[in-house]
Amino acid sequence: MDTLTQIVLGASVSVAVLGGRLGPRQAAITGGLLGTLPDMDVFIPAGDPVEAFVTHRGFSHSLLTQAMVTPAIGEVIMRIIPASRGLRWRTYAAIYLCLSTHALLDAMTIYGTKLFWPLSLKPFGVGSIFIIDPLYTLPLLVVVVWALCSQNWTKYIRKAVIITLVLTTAYQAWCFGAQRIVLARTKEILRQADIAPDRLLTTPLPFTSFFWRTIVLKNDHYINIY
Repeated sequence: MDTLTQIVLGASVSVAVLGGRLGPRQAAITGGLLGTLPDMDVFIPAGDPVEAFVTHRGFSHSLLTQAMVTPAIGEVIMRIIPASRGLRWRTYAAIYLCLSTHALLDAMTIYGTKLFWPLSLKPFGVGSIFIIDPLYTLPLLVVVVWALCSQNWTKYIRKAVIITLVLTTAYQAWCFGAQRIVLARTKEILRQADIAPDRLLTTPLPFTSFFWRTIVLKNDHYINIY
């Protein structure tokens, strides 16, 4: 997903877990930084653009790597932010959730994410959401801006961030379900046209989950179905 989405997702998760202790503003800033951390792999030198594309979403997006680095990051945060001391396991949980939700969200796009590197080099890409989707990002952005503008933790912020995370997760479920519906309709269209495809790829059109395209591969030809 785009950088803004990863920032507001990480910030929302951090506010939900640590906002009551760190305060909404500090929790949002901390989570926003953690939410972008896996994408730092783009600064690793690569031989060419193709290699850079393949390397991205690799080891830094692995759920296993993220679990390994969580304690180290947690100790650094507890040294920098005194309010997090005494909450070691909650801090660890917040860190891992910020990192892992980044990787899992990337895996919902079409580009592929190596979630289990180095045990598996296979990239996982569901392709059920476009890399920029305002319906997913904007609710998170609103609640994060609210947290950043608030000095004190309140039950209203707590309810708002939890409801927003539930709704955006439900939206991801809708996207996955819509993809299944479109794929089923595509197969029916192909059956009626007496076309047996070699491969199918169903993805949403830019910025939406209500309009879709399926690429149908057949021998050395392809068909676009909208």
